[in-house]
Amino acid sequence: MKREDLTPLANESELPADQPSPPALDRTIVKVFSLMELLATAEQPLGVSHIAQQLDLQKSNVHRLLQTLKALGYVQQHSATSRYSLTLKTWEFGMRVAGRNTIKRVAVPFMRMLHQNGQENVHLSVLVGTDVLYLESISASFPIRAATQAGGRIPAVFPASGRALLAHSANAEEIVSELIRTHPQAAKLELETVMAELREIAQKGYAISLSGWRVNVNSISAPILLNDGTAVAAVGISGPTERMPVELLEQLSANVMNAAAQIGEILSSSVGEHGS
Repeated sequence: MKREDLTPLANESELPADQPSPPALDRTIVKVFSLMELLATAEQPLGVSHIAQQLDLQKSNVHRLLQTLKALGYVQQHSATSRYSLTLKTWEFGMRVAGRNTIKRVAVPFMRMLHQNGQENVHLSVLVGTDVLYLESISASFPIRAATQAGGRIPAVFPASGRALLAHSANAEEIVSELIRTHPQAAKLELETVMAELREIAQKGYAISLSGWRVNVNSISAPILLNDGTAVAAVGISGPTERMPVELLEQLSANVMNAAAQIGEILSSSVGEHGS
């Protein structure tokens, strides 16, 4: 396994100053992926007019893009409404990519052990830009409101997983500042307070979030660190407040940190065996 297989994607601000600027983007490709992202995040099929409005495109342009994607099997049109949604073809690609993810393969057995101990929602996440992206999730044995699913994204400053990763990110202040500036739910946060909390998280080895993103849903998470201190992911547990009060979260901290440490040890050993 190569070390770059475990390294989180860099933000633009992390790129070396002497690295050439990325090439100009092909506008058609940008439109296609913007359209697909819109369909992927929509709760229901969308019509041409709505898509055109959301993407600031001409309806004729949207129609051509949709017909191309439909012919390629990525989009389907619903006969009853003439609206469009994605097919499972993109899901097939995502599942294949996720199945090859080294961090996920190593982490899943430890996630199952955490789940067996508490029967709550267990998740694996990575830091992507200003968000945490959930790579894997094991659902709670009991009903849970708005459980995070694999493939979901949450602004990193809110959940315990995001804060555990930010505590070990060189760009934490930049990311938090960006979220405070652009995300309505983060506007009330104070940068200095958040940064102090992240320093405390780094010292403790885990983060706790009480109704951080969803009201009455608490979580605890620990960073998965390589031998050099790089945080490649975070593993954690979440559940409703009535089942996971702060006292229980503190009790779970040792198990969560232990799981994260063992995952990090295996990943570090794999990197060492195959070279960096």
